[in-house]
Amino acid sequence: MVICDKLNKFILHDIDLHIPRGITLGIIGASGAGKTTFLKLISGLLQPESGIVRTLRTDPVEKKHNITLRLSALFTDIPVYNENLTIMDFLEEIKIMYGMKQDVFEKRLKLISETLGFTDILNSKPKELSLGQKRRAELGLTFLRDAEIYIFDEPCIGLDQNGKAGFYKLVAEKKWAGKTVLVTSHSMQEISSIADRVLLLNQGETAFYGSKEELYKRLAPIEESFIELDGQLPDISDLEVENYFIENGRMKIRYNSNHVSSKEVLERICATSKIKSVSVRKADLAESIKSLKSGRK
Repeated sequence: MVICDKLNKFILHDIDLHIPRGITLGIIGASGAGKTTFLKLISGLLQPESGIVRTLRTDPVEKKHNITLRLSALFTDIPVYNENLTIMDFLEEIKIMYGMKQDVFEKRLKLISETLGFTDILNSKPKELSLGQKRRAELGLTFLRDAEIYIFDEPCIGLDQNGKAGFYKLVAEKKWAGKTVLVTSHSMQEISSIADRVLLLNQGETAFYGSKEELYKRLAPIEESFIELDGQLPDISDLEVENYFIENGRMKIRYNSNHVSSKEVLERICATSKIKSVSVRKADLAESIKSLKSGRK
């Protein structure tokens, strides 16, 4: 899928990237950065003013019917269920619409409803449900179909930890089945939990596109080592670390892993001191984005 747009009207501009099949892409950025617009272009719900959009090597606007059969999407601003139908009624309609065999339908629905935890609300109407219950059912509908691409716009809104865990599990299932999954989120932790690659949009432009590991390396290669010492205190004043402090035999060291490795830090300390325990923490994805916004590399 290649996107090369200049979209003043729809926020995005100067985007040029390819998303391989079979990966999970996390799309992050501030509100108004263009995340939902990006997904709607892929889905054929929006047409670029200029440039090229290809989904499954097809123009998603010109071949919208074909793309609709091969893509399953959930958008936060597009209603999924008819308020006058029960969840089960609507699922049955989807089964008929997409020609699902009854045994396949029942097997998939059982797995998905149990994983997401909405088995007990299948005979309820959407207006009778809480936000979390409705979101579980909406996710269930999106996962139910056997599609080639799955799109989720802020899927975890309203979900508790069990609901999120169920969503992550189903995303992993689709990934191992060779499906492409695109997910937007304001939660860096959510994206970090499921994504193979990350697309960071900033004011409608691509600020970063690549692996999570590369994002960490380029944007926030900060690591912290927590070391419990036994006896003599080490001298690391000549190591290239950002800062460190020692209190009650415990040492915390913060450093840029592009400049000095945790191995070098530990080797230096072990040369003069005994270590009782050690742990190393890398900066999380949220810290990576903060570093980009603040202009630190």
